[in-house]
Amino acid sequence: MSDSHENPDVLLRTAQALEAAIAFSIASISVNLPDVKTEVVESLRRNTANSDKQDPTKDAIEHLVTLIETAAVSSEKHRV
Repeated sequence: MSDSHENPDVLLRTAQALEAAIAFSIASISVNLPDVKTEVVESLRRNTANSDKQDPTKDAIEHLVTLIETAAVSSEKHRV
């Protein structure tokens, strides 16, 4: 594994970039298929509600849900 993967700053930026990419991809899809966003958000919420995962994981998933919902609203405004 490269040294960059062991650097916490690089890992954090990579995780943030992936999170943003997922959120905006789902939001973009949801403009044409709104049920996709709803299903993804509900699934993520069920996952955290029915899980005994540690708080940081739940917090990250809840943050992703917020990003998806926010990005979807923004994408819908741009489409109009």
